[in-house]
Amino acid sequence: MSRVLLETLAFALCGAALSCSAEGKLRRSPVGGEEVVQRVPSKAPKWIEVPFEEEKKSLYFKGEATGVYDSALGLRQARAQAVQNLVEAIRIKARSEFSEAIRGVNVSDRSLGRYLDSVVAWTTENTQLSGIRPEAEYREKVQVRTARGVEYRYNCYVRLSISTEDYLAARSGATEQALAAFQDEEARRLATAAKEKLQR
Repeated sequence: MSRVLLETLAFALCGAALSCSAEGKLRRSPVGGEEVVQRVPSKAPKWIEVPFEEEKKSLYFKGEATGVYDSALGLRQARAQAVQNLVEAIRIKARSEFSEAIRGVNVSDRSLGRYLDSVVAWTTENTQLSGIRPEAEYREKVQVRTARGVEYRYNCYVRLSISTEDYLAARSGATEQALAAFQDEEARRLATAAKEKLQR
């Protein structure tokens, strides 16, 4: 037997052995079993566990889409969720800060509710317009064992940010809008009190 034929035969036998080994491992794993086979970047970042994070100079927001069949679609879905998380976090943060700023101002519940709803909505809108920045992306390719064999799915994560300076400018813009928009005495008292307190 020629040397070339022997090498070809040996290569074929090695390939068959590896294939049998992989198939045997696959058969032993339960249906529904998952294994991450690729990470981009190669190590999972810590931020994928943190929906919202506030640092001195920036606010960070995470979005995720897991178990999707297309990584590009997954990243788009993750980004959309990150924007949604940003809006919700800014809404909560702004309501808390405006509520604290107008504490003790003696007005009706109706005026208070109307004022807070307006300035929170304006702050959120101004923040979105001020510039959301992409910070990072991370995705995993996951091998899933099914009754028919193997499928691949993706877990996708996106991190966005806005600067604290942009948020404060958006909040300040909302106080100015309130002063310009509200004409009744109670609303103007709330707007004046908030402006004075938040500018300190």
